[in-house]
Amino acid sequence: MPESCPRTVEISAYLDHEQSAAERAQLQSHLAVCPQCGAMFAGLRGLRDELRELPDETLGFDLSEVIRGRLAATARPRPAPPPRRRWFQFVPMGLGAGAALSLGLFMGMGLMAGSAGVVAPRVAALAVFDPVAPGSLCVGSDACFARPAARPGVAR
Repeated sequence: MPESCPRTVEISAYLDHEQSAAERAQLQSHLAVCPQCGAMFAGLRGLRDELRELPDETLGFDLSEVIRGRLAATARPRPAPPPRRRWFQFVPMGLGAGAALSLGLFMGMGLMAGSAGVVAPRVAALAVFDPVAPGSLCVGSDACFARPAARPGVAR
């Protein structure tokens, strides 16, 4: 008896006539010598014959129409409408936005107060945007062409 016994799938295909003639002949010769596969074949053939003897049952009515009618009769619950917001529910949000805006304007004006005539110094990080390449000796385009003695406020 080879290791592939019992050949349940092949025997089922044999009973359902789903094999070629060569495969059927090979399985018939195997069934003649293998007692395990022979018993499996007899059991499956008996089961097939018993299933064929079962009577065909009919309901006498269309079950799909009964189910469709029951589904139509059940009332579907409507989803609850979203809660309406009243005008006074927006007051805290409006007050918070107004306070943030007022504080931002107040702080911005405080930083800018008294700096109308003063030019803000260049920030070293912004030197990347100058027309002179980063890493050169000039901080800005005006510094490259001005003489060191002519620049006011530069300490030597």
